[in-house]
Amino acid sequence: MKLLLPVLLLLGTFAVTRAQSAACPTDLITALRVDTWAWVSGDTPNNLRAGPGLAGERIGQIPAGDLFRVLVGPLCADGYVWWEVNYAGTLGWTAEGEHNAITPWLAVLDEITPPAEDDPEGCARPPESYERIEIGYGILNLRTLAMLDNAQRLYTAAGGTARFREAVMQGGYNPGGVAASFGTHDGGGAVDLAVRDRQTRNVLAAEIPLMLDALRRAGFAAWLRDTDELYPGSPIHIHAIAVGDAELSEAARGQIDGVFGYLRGYNGLPQESGIPLPDTSGEMIICEWMVEMGFEDLRG
Repeated sequence: MKLLLPVLLLLGTFAVTRAQSAACPTDLITALRVDTWAWVSGDTPNNLRAGPGLAGERIGQIPAGDLFRVLVGPLCADGYVWWEVNYAGTLGWTAEGEHNAITPWLAVLDEITPPAEDDPEGCARPPESYERIEIGYGILNLRTLAMLDNAQRLYTAAGGTARFREAVMQGGYNPGGVAASFGTHDGGGAVDLAVRDRQTRNVLAAEIPLMLDALRRAGFAAWLRDTDELYPGSPIHIHAIAVGDAELSEAARGQIDGVFGYLRGYNGLPQESGIPLPDTSGEMIICEWMVEMGFEDLRG
């Protein structure tokens, strides 16, 4: 053990030195910037590597049309410009293009704005991008997907183990797809997430509060829909609507600030009696960017 520790420290120092030595030309023009949402704007996937350079182990791919957060860069190695990114909870390095003639593989969507002074952690305004991508069993726009990835980051930091992208049961742009959704998934900004372990099928009861809190911090009106709550045999899941999405259906918008809506302290489900049911899925969270868009606490 006494011999192993210096070796590990040496390897760590080598890795940092290698990255720092991969300097880019001072006149380099790049499309990406640190602290932005970006996406693969070309037609082919981008490799995700453990380090900057072709020698870095390939740990995955970012599909064409998919998004990520830009963390560190640029670094130049093997003739390419590299950025460290967070792709759906996985940290890695991906190439923007050749440093002597940057190709349009990647493009910035929007800045990542920090939370306002009095906001809870995670209250970052999402990018206003409505390109669509298929995730799991649903279609999401990139605005909603960025919010989902932000929620994943918060949830993982709190100790959560589920993968939100893998849990997508239904997305948006699914007009008439599920009658029990009464039109909330007809437009954009809607997503249903499974809350069962993928292998055992056991309900992740201890993690559901963490999931709901992370989704609300990321800008969703989110509720737990328990077994049989929507109709006999309906599965337990989380239903979430992205606040401020420009392509929400009328029914989805109603779940935010309508008579039965989240901002009024209710569970978003219309009642034949006309009497709203209270929100039992956690604390309401309103970020400053929501207020700027006209979404405020309507309780009382």
